Amino acid sequence: MYNENGYQYQLNFMGEIMKKIWGIIVLISIVIALTACGNKEASNKNQENSNKQSNVVATDAPDAANASNNTEVSINVDETRVQELQAQFGQEKPAKAVTLSVAITELYDALQLDLVGVPTTQSELPDSYANVQRVGSSHSPDLEQIAKLEPNIVLAPASIKDSIDKVLKPSGIPAAYLPVDSLDELKESLVTLGRIYGKEDQAKEVLTTFTNAEAEALKVIEGKSAPSVMFLFGSVESLMLMNEDTFAGSLAKKLGASNVLSSVLKQSETYVPLNMESIVEANPDVILLVAHGDPTAVAQKFEEDVKKNGVWEKLDAFKNGKMVTLDYNLYGVASLVKAPDAYKDLAAILYNN
Repeated sequence: MYNENGYQYQLNFMGEIMKKIWGIIVLISIVIALTACGNKEASNKNQENSNKQSNVVATDAPDAANASNNTEVSINVDETRVQELQAQFGQEKPAKAVTLSVAITELYDALQLDLVGVPTTQSELPDSYANVQRVGSSHSPDLEQIAKLEPNIVLAPASIKDSIDKVLKPSGIPAAYLPVDSLDELKESLVTLGRIYGKEDQAKEVLTTFTNAEAEALKVIEGKSAPSVMFLFGSVESLMLMNEDTFAGSLAKKLGASNVLSSVLKQSETYVPLNMESIVEANPDVILLVAHGDPTAVAQKFEEDVKKNGVWEKLDAFKNGKMVTLDYNLYGVASLVKAPDAYKDLAAILYNN
């Protein structure tokens, strides 16, 4: 039994204890809240960084004697895109790979990687695959031959994914798709393959060599007025207009030229059907033809069409002798290897070098 004073003391004593307990609880709650906020902020920052472009930084060292004068070359690639492409391959690098694209085959060659199958094509393939089994073209793959090779992966251009899927999926042959239509896409695909196969340093060296060659090619246009350009792409049967998201288009964009398909006609599609009214409206300074299929036949057919249709003669490009059929060997297939030479050739056409 407590008297009044003792009871009051007990109450005060218990009150002090409860105050301390609540104080501790509040302190713990604050610490937890601050920790959660810090983690959320770090997570948001990491997410923000992952969505940005990553720099593939390589060192330009032509020889050991100049090693002390190394300069860093920074190549920007879309990191989110690279991770998406990489995810197609799973966790293991393919032991046996087949390519259905000349451009992808060149990327494998640049990284000195083996292939068990390469495309059947009239285009030149790297010498390292001279004795490798041909497996049909990208638009008509030889499924029976591919199956015999038992590949871990078949690589094809992302632009024809739907058609290749129809062929490969029913057979259960695994496939991956790499974008190879423009310079930026070639870079992304090379970085992706470098990571998949543990060849990141070699990928950096290839990109450094390309970037240096590109810089040299771009020097010749410094201070010059950029022309407007229209690209025609197609076969004997039909022609289309194409924008800067293509190999030749991306080269011209780097050289400063304005592609009228985007700038004047306001078209966002990569390929748009040819329309003479649109060509007259755009009236580009330069018109360039990139042949598909038989380049000689396409060029001949184009010349015949120009002679028959008097509309072409009204264009500034025709009057100034700036309607040119591009060299298929340089522009027919997207290529980091051939890009430096293509730059020089295209700069001469666009700027009268």
